[in-house]
Formats: sequence, structure tokens, C-alpha cells
Amino acid sequence: MAVDIFNIEPSVISRDLKGKYIAIYGREKVGKTTFGARLPRALFCNFEVGTNFLSGVRAQKIDKWSTFKQVLRQLEQPKAHDFYDTVVIDTIGQAYTLCEEFTCAQAGVQKLGDIPYGAGYASCKKEFEGALRKITMLGFGICCICHSDVKKVAGPDETTYEVVAPSMPTRAADVVNRLVDIIAYIDVTYDENGNAQRTFVTRRTPTIMAGSRLPYLDARIPFSYDDLVNAIARAIERQQELDGACVVDTVATTVEEKLDYAQLKEEALSLWKKLVGEGENTNAEMAARILKRVEMIFGRPMRLSEITEDQTDLYNLVLIDMRELASEQN
Repeated sequence: MAVDIFNIEPSVISRDLKGKYIAIYGREKVGKTTFGARLPRALFCNFEVGTNFLSGVRAQKIDKWSTFKQVLRQLEQPKAHDFYDTVVIDTIGQAYTLCEEFTCAQAGVQKLGDIPYGAGYASCKKEFEGALRKITMLGFGICCICHSDVKKVAGPDETTYEVVAPSMPTRAADVVNRLVDIIAYIDVTYDENGNAQRTFVTRRTPTIMAGSRLPYLDARIPFSYDDLVNAIARAIERQQELDGACVVDTVATTVEEKLDYAQLKEEALSLWKKLVGEGENTNAEMAARILKRVEMIFGRPMRLSEITEDQTDLYNLVLIDMRELASEQN
């Protein structure tokens, strides 16, 4: 990814849900998966099977974390944006369970607690967070679907009270809460005739965990895709009116080109020959300058030939330095 801080375009806010990061949760069969199917060009990562009665859904069954990692690799391909705008993770709790199993398998243990010094829990959280953030960095929106749970919370004077919250481990909740723009609970009430009324709750209450980064979003919104989109649009219009935010109808997706190890290696070899030379005409001083920069980047002395494909990002930093050295000679 090329870095140029002098040509960064100011951020804007879009009125639609494209590129947004949201989490919705509620009781079983309340309509969470059906809502996810309405999201723009959604790819369902089915950690639980909930799309059997939904038509036209693109769903990938995921029963192992390694399968999810394969999905992430395919999302890296530029053509993925020709098919998808949003990745739906159904459910996020089951996704974390498979991530735990993957971490245990890597370490050859039965449970995370068997890994000494709490390293298993930290490793699992790092793997889980890295996967979700990768989706966002690739330019896709995320919808995390979760079941609800009633949790006991300590109150004043040694009392406790009940709070409805997403059903997932604390470490998973920490990751999701930091990542998403909206956490919405699907509340169900009944009128005097017994008819169910479903609403999104987007503001925390004493008994419901919810929240939003949109300061003017309605605290309660009728439960439907269109109603949520319209409520977000109203909140953004209000933000534009009061705070001067720049608002557009939709935000274009920017796809960063993935670094190619073979191309970097070929260019580095070419620049080495240009800067250092070969045979009797070797520029030892320039070779030392380049290798010193390599050492600064990797934290230890290394030759260019020792850089592996797993170190492609670091290799790119070396190449940037070599290009600068080449430009100094022109």
C-alpha cells in the first residue's frame, strides 16, 4: 500500500449501510439472519446454519476456523469486490469458539488454559481480532450476528441486576465492541392483542447493552432494513446540519493492491545491481548502506536473499528505501 500523507482525501459519511460495521443480537428466530440477508451484496459466513429458508443468499458453510481463513484469502482478490460489499458472520459467538479450537490445535492442547501464562487466551484474541480487522482493511462492511444472553451485573450496595447482552465470551465482546459502529438489540414487545412488535435498540439502557457512534441516531428504530437505513440517514443529515459533516449517498470502495513477493524480489535485485553493481565494480559503501537499512527494518543483520514471503510487508519497506537511494543518484 502506497503511503502519501499529503494527498489524503478528507473522510465522508455515507447514508447507506455499505462499508458499515454493525452488530445485531437477539433471541432465537427473531429475524437476525433475515435482516443480514438484506445487507448490500452480502457474503454469509455460516458458522451456524440459518439461511436454509432464505432465497438468493450467497452463503459459505464454515465448520473450522481454517475454512474461514481460506475465505479471507479469497476476499483479498480484487474480484471479490465485484461480488460482495458486506461480510455477515453468523454467529460471532460460534466463530470465536472455532477460533479457540484452532488456537488449541496449533499449540497441541485441549483447552486455552493449558497454554502457560495465559498465552493461549492472548493468542486466540489476537487471531480473532486480526481476522475481523482484515475484512475491514480489505474494504468490506461487517455484520456480526449474535444470540442474546441475560447476565448478572453487580450494582451498588452489593446488589445485582440483569442486563441483556450479546452471548459471546468477554474477549470476543471486547474485539467486537471496539470494531463496530452500531450494536443493536432486537427487542420484542407485545400489544394488548398479543401481536409482536420488534424494534432495534441502539442506545444503552440500564437493562440492555447497545450503542452507536452516530450521536443523533434514534434510540429505538422499527426492526427492518429500510427503517434502519432511513434512521441512519436522518442521523447523518442531523450531523451534517449541526456539526458540518460531509455526507454522500454512498462511499466508493477503494481496493488496495496486494504486495507481490516475487515482484518485490525482482525489483530489489534490479535495484541492487544498479546501486551496488557486480564483480569488480561493486560499490561496497552503497552495499553497506542498504544492508544497514535492512538491519534497522528487521532488527537484525540480514541479506536480501534471506527475506521470505512471510516478510513481504517488511520487504516492501526495504524496497522503498532502495528506491530513495536510487533517486538520490539520478
